[in-house]
Amino acid sequence: VVGILLIFTVTVTTNDVDGFEDFIEGSNQFSFDLYQALKKPFENLIVSPITADIVIALAYTGAGGNTQTEIAKALHLPVELEYVLKLYKHLLKALQDPGLCLVIKLFIEKTLTVELEFQDRALNYFQSDAGLVSFVANPASVKKEINQWFEQKTNNTITDLLGEDSVDSSTRMILTNAAYFKAIWESQFDPRLTNDDDFHVTPQNTVKVKMMFQRNGFPFRSHSELKAKILQLLYKNKDFSMIIILPDNIIDLPGVENRLSRSNFTEILQSLIYTNLNVKLPKFTMNKTMKVTETLKQLGIKDLFNQSAANLTGIAENLYATAVCQ
Repeated sequence: VVGILLIFTVTVTTNDVDGFEDFIEGSNQFSFDLYQALKKPFENLIVSPITADIVIALAYTGAGGNTQTEIAKALHLPVELEYVLKLYKHLLKALQDPGLCLVIKLFIEKTLTVELEFQDRALNYFQSDAGLVSFVANPASVKKEINQWFEQKTNNTITDLLGEDSVDSSTRMILTNAAYFKAIWESQFDPRLTNDDDFHVTPQNTVKVKMMFQRNGFPFRSHSELKAKILQLLYKNKDFSMIIILPDNIIDLPGVENRLSRSNFTEILQSLIYTNLNVKLPKFTMNKTMKVTETLKQLGIKDLFNQSAANLTGIAENLYATAVCQ
């Protein structure tokens, strides 16, 4: 089984903002926390922790009391709000790239009065805004409106963000987020070398796929403790790369996932050595929408989704989140 962890962890470092590197470590920890909570044995998973992080942080800027405390703990955020705003503004600036599109938006019931200060923060620090929609009067129309908005923002790659039961007349706010990434390999695969080959979906299930091939030098390591081989494929913009983890034993993908952590992942990336390799990689497209609401509750963010407990008065009175969708 090839373990391709499509988990977008931020590895930007800079001295422009004090504490930014610690902030990135916290963001990466949330990424691994979310991945570990979502994964299931031998099932495909694609998740964008960074956009979930950002949209929840946007809600955090209007939260108070225990709601704010729970979010800060789960996202590993510092306490001071103005400092948090500065960090996220710098993060979004660092992530600007023609091949990367981050879509972050809160959709809020239009009969509620959204605080102007929150609207200003959303725009100035998160490059976003609060979309006011009629959940109460016409939830079906709102669902269609949100799906069409996301489809347009992601170049038609995400067509049905919200499913059948995602919204109803009791919905007051939905936190939506997505990442759309398209880039060119630094070392490109020659299409003439692509052939049909076996891909092991599970230990018992093998399918024929289009398998790309090239021989070249790549950052690589065989890791005895992880019991896996690690390959880094760079994109032309070297700020981004794909990390591929191949278990030594075909049945040990769940074990590799359990042994992987933020700390050893960072150590692994720093220890990769350019090595001449024969690389075979299946052609694949993954496009999945999901609610991560219940998983976020498992990670300790509970009051945000509780109508009686949520404290989001910095956004609007009587507001709580129904779901986080990506």
